[in-house]
Order: sequence, then C-alpha cells, then structure tokens
Amino acid sequence: MTLILWFTLALIAAYLFYPAALWLMKPLNGGNSGANGSSGGVSVILLTYNGRPYLEAKIGQLLHELSAIPGGELIIVDDHSTDGSSEVIERYRSHPGVTLLLKRVHTGIADSMNTAVAMATCDTVVFCDQRQKLSEGCLQRITGPLADPRVGAVSGCLSHLDRGDKDSMLRRHENFLKTMESRTGCVIGVYGPFYAIRKECYVQIPEGIILDDLWLSLRILRSKKIVMEKECTITDDDHAMLYDYQRTRRYLFGLMQILAGRGALRGLGLRQRIMLLWHKYLRLLIPVALFASYVSTGVLAMHSVAFLVVFVLLTLAPGIAILPSVTRWHARLGNLFRMNVFYLLAFTDILSRYVRTGGKP
Repeated sequence: MTLILWFTLALIAAYLFYPAALWLMKPLNGGNSGANGSSGGVSVILLTYNGRPYLEAKIGQLLHELSAIPGGELIIVDDHSTDGSSEVIERYRSHPGVTLLLKRVHTGIADSMNTAVAMATCDTVVFCDQRQKLSEGCLQRITGPLADPRVGAVSGCLSHLDRGDKDSMLRRHENFLKTMESRTGCVIGVYGPFYAIRKECYVQIPEGIILDDLWLSLRILRSKKIVMEKECTITDDDHAMLYDYQRTRRYLFGLMQILAGRGALRGLGLRQRIMLLWHKYLRLLIPVALFASYVSTGVLAMHSVAFLVVFVLLTLAPGIAILPSVTRWHARLGNLFRMNVFYLLAFTDILSRYVRTGGKP
C-alpha cells in the first residue's frame, strides 16, 4: 500500500521536473524571429461551424489584420452550419480577397482544413477558429518567426484570462510549459484556435483524427521547429465552462488515438518522443495514481492513527473544493478537483473500452 503512495509522489515529482528538464536543453538561438515572415503573402483560413454569434466580429478583425499584409487572402470554410451562419458569411462573398466555401454536408474539421489548404495561394497559412478573440496585430506577430527557415509552425498563446477576466491556473501552467518548449524550438502541439504554418509543411490530415493540431504539429516536428509567439494572445470563453466531461473524454480519446496509431510518432527524434510522453501523457496517470493512493490510505487508516488523520483530510478536501467558491483560490481548487475527476472517469472509461475491443479506440 505504501508503495502506491510513493509511486504517486514520484509521478507528481517527475511531472513537476519537466520545466527544469526543458531549461537544461539547448535553446533555439539565432534566426530572424523579429522579421516579417509573410513575404509570400498569408492565406488566413477561418473554420466555422454553428458559430453565428462570433462571425461578424471575427471576420471583421481578420480583414483588418490582413489589410496590413500585401497579397493576403481570407478563406472561410463553413462545415454545413445549421444556425444561420451562412447568412453572415454570404455578406462577404463579393469582398476582395475573400473566398467562401459553404459545404453542403458536415464532414468534420480535417476535411475543412485539407480543402482550404488546397485552395490557399500563399506560402504561409494561418488557421483560425471562430470563437476566440485575438489580440491586435496578431497576424503579423504569428507569421514573424517564420522568417527563420528552421521554423515550420508558430502557435499563438491562449490567454490565462478568459473573456470575463477570470484567471485559470491550469492555463498559466500550460502556457509556462509551452514557453519553455518554445525556447528549444519544440512546442509539443500548437494551440488550435490560432497558429501559422508554412504551406510546404502541411500534411493532409486523415479522416477521424481528433486532435488535428497535435497530429499536425508532430508531423512538422520531423523536419522543422515549432515556437510559440507569446505576444499573440487568444482569449476564449470561461475556462471552467469549457472543461466539461465530454470535452475531457474526447481529448483523452485523441491522445490514445495518436499513441495507438503510431504513425504520428514515426520520424520523431528520441528527445521529441520523450517530451511528448512527459508533457501530454505522464500527467494523465496522476489522477489515477491519486485515486489509488486515496484508497490505499483508507485501507492503511484501519491500522494506523496517522494514516487515519491523512485519510480524513483527503476526504474533506474534495468536499471543501466543490463548495460554492468564496475566494479566487477556492475557485481554482474547485476547478482543479473537477478536472482531475473528469480525467479519472474518462481514463477509466477509455481503458475499459480498449480492453473490451482488444485495443481499438
């Protein structure tokens, strides 16, 4: 039983050591990261699906950003929305530099991306989702690092503050990890809502891929570097509302899909594979280990007063976390606890499904 507790502590310590390991790696020096990397023009691809409330503002901002880049174009691909999004999009059909594609069948994001890139006429492609708000000057910032020929993709930075200025401790942590990875030129997965790539680096995304941004990033890392532009901020809706069980479950399915398929890992260097497992997969074991430690502590509590005290404290902590938030730190604790429960349930569900289907997602 105590072995489980030590294993859990070792797991947490190993995960927390990841930033230190990144700091010890050789940084990506030189290059022309401050220059404009969009000399061949920029094809901005806006992917939409049932996002009517966001479209007017998002299209307006992207056109404003494109006005500062000669030879730029905006390609809007709507994946057969049913909320009237087409009415908003159609207003821009005759706008110069805008190309519209309103699909008659909902085929998913991978098909939308593949089709849009085939339509793009510029050397640089920027993918953009419909919901998030982008910082001023984001288009020039996101393409700037591509002036360095070693860089194949640039990720925006998903703000730790949401639209209501609520802070997310989890988002701060993820941004910190990606900042450290960017220092080495090896960001393990761009932020999907806004990122730029060299068109020559794009690889057709297979149908059914869930985490298209991570899958594409791993393909690019075979031959190029990926960095994050911290000054290009992406602001999303309430972080707590976005982290629900279905989203968590889908994310875990996507990670298992990439690991099981192995095709995305082929061609990666040893260091990149270690970083992928360390950053994306190691932390998934922590909720499972914590639950196992809780059960083990309960068993040991029947024979030890010290473990009984620890078990009572561990039992009270979740109760305190799920109470209505009274402070900012209390809210963060509640969100952290909720996320760990989601991960534990989703991990259990996916593992049982893999057992039942013989290793198939």
